[in-house]
Amino acid sequence: MSLSIISVVLTYIATKIADKITEDLLDKGADKLERVIKGEKSQNAFKRALGDAIQRYSTYGTRLVIAEPLLRNDGLLADEVVIQEISKIFRFEGEPNYVVIGERWKSLLNNPPAWRDFTDEAKILIDYLRDELKTSDVFGPVFERQSINAIAENVLDSADALTTVLRELTQLRQLMDGRLGDLMRTIMGASTDIRENIRDFTGYIDEKTQNFVGRNFVFESIDSFLLSTPSGYFIIKGDPGIGKSALLCELVKRKGYIHHFNNRALSINTTDIFLKNVCSQLIAVYGLKQAFLPAEATKDGGFLLMLLEEISRQLGPGQKAVIVIDALDEVDEGASTSSANILCLPPNLPKGIYVILSCRRVDIRIRIECDQRSLEIEQDTASNLDDIRSFVSDKTDRNGIKAYISAQEIDQELFIEHLIEKSQGNFMYLRYVLPEIENGYYKDLALSQLPIGLLDYYEDHWRRMRKKSELDWLEYKLPVVIALSIVKEPVSISLISEFSGVKDLRRIRAVLLEWKQFLYESKVVQENSLQIRYRAYHDTFREFIALKDEVADEHVSLKKAHGIIADVLWNGLFPGDELHQRKN
Repeated sequence: MSLSIISVVLTYIATKIADKITEDLLDKGADKLERVIKGEKSQNAFKRALGDAIQRYSTYGTRLVIAEPLLRNDGLLADEVVIQEISKIFRFEGEPNYVVIGERWKSLLNNPPAWRDFTDEAKILIDYLRDELKTSDVFGPVFERQSINAIAENVLDSADALTTVLRELTQLRQLMDGRLGDLMRTIMGASTDIRENIRDFTGYIDEKTQNFVGRNFVFESIDSFLLSTPSGYFIIKGDPGIGKSALLCELVKRKGYIHHFNNRALSINTTDIFLKNVCSQLIAVYGLKQAFLPAEATKDGGFLLMLLEEISRQLGPGQKAVIVIDALDEVDEGASTSSANILCLPPNLPKGIYVILSCRRVDIRIRIECDQRSLEIEQDTASNLDDIRSFVSDKTDRNGIKAYISAQEIDQELFIEHLIEKSQGNFMYLRYVLPEIENGYYKDLALSQLPIGLLDYYEDHWRRMRKKSELDWLEYKLPVVIALSIVKEPVSISLISEFSGVKDLRRIRAVLLEWKQFLYESKVVQENSLQIRYRAYHDTFREFIALKDEVADEHVSLKKAHGIIADVLWNGLFPGDELHQRKN
């Protein structure tokens, strides 16, 4: 489904709901309010809120497949009865009828999973929509005052923001319709115990494959390996930020392979988590007889190997079973025995079984006794630079980028070539720098003066933020940045306040805005309100901060910051524990 079709679907829904609001809630003489409700800004705000709600719903908790009717032009949200119920959230006279919405939803699915309560699903979706509307400039006042008359008219409208939502929903639809969607449908049919042991990486895959380009040379090499060997390991190596995770996410998206993404920042990086996830996926996908994971499944690699041998025996001529594993360098091997392979991977894979791995250019403890092939993605190779060129070229049609090119009095080709050179072949650099250019942060900076390489970019941003005010930097900005670089899980502003010692939440919000491009935001409902949580986006940022440890003129110690966070977490678990004394 194309971006234009997604736009038509959301426009249709927004128009219908606007019509219903005006029909049910307005007097015939309320021309001004009707004009505001049906105006472009309010419709765009509603479409953005609805798009964000669908995105959140679809990428959480193996819901990708059952969310499919939400993005059909004749689907759930285009149903007149459902529209009638959705419009009730603006009346403040009662809740929508979730039973009715759930029944309509379930009827639109070919094989709705019996274990899903679609009444609950309807409530979750509508709650997400209500939460997103509450955070919008247009509809926020409506929910604060519980009156549609409070709808805001004089607000800034961002066409680019709406375009971004439409682009993300188009990508989401591709996930639903593709091989990843097929994999999720299969997983939904597994037993409860097996299904609940499977990690849902849909949101991660969706995020990492946004704006994906190129890498055909890698995909071709993988295909060649799978065709030319009876089984084996294919290992992809590269420096941080070169795009290894995005590459493997794209591979899973295209092929629907069994997968596991190690992530140190989210504490998804231990052998037992891997074995639970992958063994359960193997059982679900290949219809193996196990209804639950036995206790020995996570003790060593024996159960995994047994499953692989069973699958190998049932594979037909030319069939292959492929497992994708990302970021071996992030695996916590603390609990592993020195003789075991990393993640207890078998040294010898049965016929028809393949494992595709990625890691940094470091030594990984893995013994392989079957076919293997390594591919190193190097930053200065022609194939990598061609992909960088495509990535930059795709962004040059954005208004902010056009404005920068025009202001610098250069042509598009010169801009592309300079960015290729500045990036040093690193995609993470472009992820940071291109949005800064687009948003005007570099409007007074010549192309030749842009930072060179990822670390230089970090340093440049560090210097710019510090230069604004030395006093503010030392008093509250640096402590907040340090706290964000340490925490593993996404945390709320209130926890950032505790971890950093900065009590003024307005100051914390200002820092979050200044460092936004380095942070990943997630939304959760906490105590009936939408809460945004933050964590550092990439390990290279954490590593950059770590190099600043105990720097005298910064007056901040990472060791001390770790201690503060540990104390806060401990006191949260055991309040009033006088025996807990930490030496700083």
